[in-house]
Amino acid sequence: MKTPVLETDRLRLRPLSVNDADEAFKNWTSDRDVARFMRWKLHSDVNETREWLAFEETKIESDKSYVWGYVLKETGELIGSGGLLFKEDKGMFEIGYNIMKKYWNCGIATEAAQRIIDFGKTELNQKQFYCVHAKDNPASGRVITKARFRCQGECTDYSLDGKVR
Repeated sequence: MKTPVLETDRLRLRPLSVNDADEAFKNWTSDRDVARFMRWKLHSDVNETREWLAFEETKIESDKSYVWGYVLKETGELIGSGGLLFKEDKGMFEIGYNIMKKYWNCGIATEAAQRIIDFGKTELNQKQFYCVHAKDNPASGRVITKARFRCQGECTDYSLDGKVR
């Protein structure tokens, strides 16, 4: 299924494109505080963001990956991204999200996560999802809790370059 556009009260969730590179780089992929707890590494120049977005564009038609840019309806600003990625080893989708620092602790990540889970349940007919967060990032843990996840225990997580996080 092609990644659809989704709506919440404050957000328009839409597929990302290479055309978003400058705004994504400025707003979050180059921010050390945002990247600190993510699996991806801090982007040091806009070309890294462009490469990531080109990769995401190739997956827009995939049934295993749904990634959205978070656009504030009020301003049209692209403020973060997140989505669902099917993990074969778990047999379910993992949810992930990141948002620019200016909008931390405003409920926006929770609003997006809840809408993405609703999409997974209603459109993908999924009954279970999972997510992880760094213990040193309790705000992300609160997003997960508000999205109705229950803690199942601790695990070791790895960044995209294979390093333990």
